[in-house]
Amino acid sequence: MLPSGYSIAFLLACLIGLIHWVRTKNRLIDEESNWLIWPCLAYAVVHAAISLAHQWALRSLDPYVPFMLIVFGIASLRFYKPRAALFWIGLAIGAVGAACFAGYQALVLEMRSGGYLHPIQFGNIALLMGVLCLVRLLTVRGSKWLDVLMLTGFCAGLAASVWSQTRGGWVAIFMICVWMMYMVTKGWHLGRRIGAVVALLVVLAIPVLQPNGIVQTRVMTAVNEASQYWSSNAQASSIGSRFAMWTYASKEILDAPLIGHGDKGWLRSRDAAIEIGELDPFIRDFSHLHNEYLDVAYKTGLLGLGSLLCLYLLPMLMFFKPYLTGYGSEARALAMGGIVLSTMYIDFGLTQTFLSHNSGRMVFVSLLMCLGALLLNAVEDKSQYSHGA
Repeated sequence: MLPSGYSIAFLLACLIGLIHWVRTKNRLIDEESNWLIWPCLAYAVVHAAISLAHQWALRSLDPYVPFMLIVFGIASLRFYKPRAALFWIGLAIGAVGAACFAGYQALVLEMRSGGYLHPIQFGNIALLMGVLCLVRLLTVRGSKWLDVLMLTGFCAGLAASVWSQTRGGWVAIFMICVWMMYMVTKGWHLGRRIGAVVALLVVLAIPVLQPNGIVQTRVMTAVNEASQYWSSNAQASSIGSRFAMWTYASKEILDAPLIGHGDKGWLRSRDAAIEIGELDPFIRDFSHLHNEYLDVAYKTGLLGLGSLLCLYLLPMLMFFKPYLTGYGSEARALAMGGIVLSTMYIDFGLTQTFLSHNSGRMVFVSLLMCLGALLLNAVEDKSQYSHGA
């Protein structure tokens, strides 16, 4: 995963869409794509306005530019209609590349794998790519070499996540995979369904059951840190500091419920709490609360939290529609991928402020753009074929 390489393809797609729009002046937002675009625009406008209210600085707008540019990216994919298979192949290659880099850092350099990113960001993004590869593997049949590539991408994503030593991303992974297996195996014979479920559980259990492995060590560390916090208020640890910050910040959210305290408001409050001994000095370098929802509610209030939830939930709910009504296996794979994208980001946000990092923002808008636009293309192609027939 190259430094900021996750931005290149998205920005290129947006540039192509902008050039096409300047030439044609076509509508950028239509009835088919509004459920993809409006939540992104609303999130960007609301959070940009709140940021300017807290601090009048143009640099505070930078994090929200991708959510505005996505309208041009979707337009480019809707017009030029690239093959969906190219998207899935790119995901698998990305997951394999992440695993190779993570393995080199973990096994050769003997360090916590993180690519060029924060390890939590790196591990969760790799895990997301791996699970999306599993979506394609389970829903689309017809090409054995693509099936092998998707299986490789799935295993590579899991491996990179394990080497990064992330924990939060695995909280909902079993539930997501169970839901996926239930949805895609509805028409299968009972024996085949049981075999598929067992195979998936074995793959997921390998890193968990490895004696003295990374996963077991990290889980036991988390349990011990949580126990120490609840028994003696020990805050100088990864888990203890999170619990302490969440408890402290929750009491102050209602002091500024509409637009929050801002980024600097948290820094001032954090330092004051450290001075009086309510928070441990271990927390002094934490600029966010390690929980997307508490962090957004504290810094941007209910307006910011509401727009964040709309960003995650509205596209996710709309992805259900074409999946349930049926437009072919490729459309179902893309729709399920969109649901998995939002679900896993919701999960990531429980222990990390994922969208506060450029990698988190760019990966989300890039995948939402691709999954949404390619799904609309697949649905449109199926409708035209049915109408022609």
